[in-house]
Amino acid sequence: MGEGDILTDLERSDEDCILRFADGASYKLSYLSIRSRCQCAKCKPRQENEQRIIELEEELSRLMLEKPQVELVGRYGIRFEWPTGCSSGIHSFSHLRKVSEELGKQLD
Repeated sequence: MGEGDILTDLERSDEDCILRFADGASYKLSYLSIRSRCQCAKCKPRQENEQRIIELEEELSRLMLEKPQVELVGRYGIRFEWPTGCSSGIHSFSHLRKVSEELGKQLD
C-alpha cells in the first residue's frame, strides 16, 4: 500500500460517501460502486468478467441500498455492513483508492 492510498477521512451521506486520502485526493463514491466491487469470497467470483459485473450491479440496483454501518479494520481497511447483503468483505484502503479512481468523481 502506497502512502497516498491511506484513507484519512470518510464522510458519509445517505447514498454516497466522500473518501479523502493521505496525498490530498478526494473522491465522491456511491455505495453501489463500493458494494459492487466487494472482494469477499462470495462476491469476487461475480466480478470475473464485464457481463457478470453488469448482472451484479443490476441485481444490487434493485435492492434498497441503505447507508451501511462502517467498521475500521486495523490500519489498512474498512468493513461495510450492508443491511441488504454481504458484510464479510474487507475493503483495503488501496482497493478503495482503486475503486474511487475508476468509478468515483474526483473532488477539488
